[in-house]
Amino acid sequence: MHSVLIVDDDDFVLKSLARLLRSQDLAISYYHDPLEALIQCTTREFDLIISDQRMPGMLGTEFFRQIEGYFPQTRRILISGYSDFNDVVGAFNDDTIHKFVLKPWNNVQLKTLVAEELQLKDEGAASASQLIDMPGERQAAVDSFHGIVTEDPVMLDQLSLVSKAAKTDAPIFISGETGTGKEMVARAVHLESKRRDKQFVALNCANLTETLLESQLFGHKKGAFTGADQDQGGVIMEAEGGTLFLDEVVEIPMSLQAKLLRVLQEREYTPIGETKARKFDVKVLSAAALNLETAVLEGKFREDLRFRLEVIPISLPSLRDRGVDIRLLFDYCLAGQFERHGLRMVPIEDAVYEKIQTYSWPGNVRELVNVCTYIAALAGADCEEITLTDLPVALNTYAGIPEPAAQRVNVSASSAAAADDEAPQINRAG
Repeated sequence: MHSVLIVDDDDFVLKSLARLLRSQDLAISYYHDPLEALIQCTTREFDLIISDQRMPGMLGTEFFRQIEGYFPQTRRILISGYSDFNDVVGAFNDDTIHKFVLKPWNNVQLKTLVAEELQLKDEGAASASQLIDMPGERQAAVDSFHGIVTEDPVMLDQLSLVSKAAKTDAPIFISGETGTGKEMVARAVHLESKRRDKQFVALNCANLTETLLESQLFGHKKGAFTGADQDQGGVIMEAEGGTLFLDEVVEIPMSLQAKLLRVLQEREYTPIGETKARKFDVKVLSAAALNLETAVLEGKFREDLRFRLEVIPISLPSLRDRGVDIRLLFDYCLAGQFERHGLRMVPIEDAVYEKIQTYSWPGNVRELVNVCTYIAALAGADCEEITLTDLPVALNTYAGIPEPAAQRVNVSASSAAAADDEAPQINRAG
């Protein structure tokens, strides 16, 4: 059965399309939010995607450009009630979209168009399958939990806890080494919660002055401090009704921790330069590489704030402790990167698997993704097999025993895309 994804912020249009296409014996998935749909599309390949053009947060053409990077063989139909000719023509020219349909559509014509596109997808898949020679390769569509791919029992237990905890408004604290996917888990909590249709706002609390961090949290009035040239709302205001994720929360200065504690207790905050408090309604998630109990013992964190934030603790294992996942993630990420670079997937030498299983992965999943990006970027169209010589030098020459995380200084010399590791301090999705 063919799989079809529909993305449209209009509920009536979404359900009308779903009803129409289900009559064609198709497996239909649909989302109102293009960002949520994008998360699904990075881990699962659909045969056909139909998307609206004008949606909050992302245009359909932008959505398709990102999808194309993961699964270029997926057929893409843009549908819109507006004549966005410039965007549409540009998308046609660079092959971002395959067909454009203007609302209101003709049901018979649309069903015919969908059938034609699915036939083209089948023909393309048959052609691509002749280029792949990987005995025992894992299938591209790996089951995942909001983009988190795992078969590790400990990780699966934590994701089960995530699913349960998301149903409440109790604060959740996520601990784990750098690169284990703390923000990804936070987003999964948001998507599993009743607040999924509202904003997800993330703030990295590290490397900010106390005044700037306070301003980012609570907002400020014009003239409240040097450089405050205009009124600015903080992340608490932006996340209203949704989810606020405070990353590296142990980096918050002690004096500001006291203010944050009061805000969480009273469920109200006061922007810098104002005197009137504002009520707020957000689900608060927080995270750090250092667990809060240790931070309290080291005098870096208030114990009362710890109890306020860590109602439900979630602990993410390091990649080296997820032995069953290392090959799974390596195969999955490498196949995705090869496809993204327009390359056919090739066999992987057994010695490569032996190397990645014994490597310590100090940068965890983030480092593994960087390694896969490195391999695909340098592979070239004439690559016939992935061997040890294709690995980054730091990984290929590694012969040590995994060090405790606290003793590591260099995250990884193999991070060819180290700049990509640094996420923006504030990320929004809604």
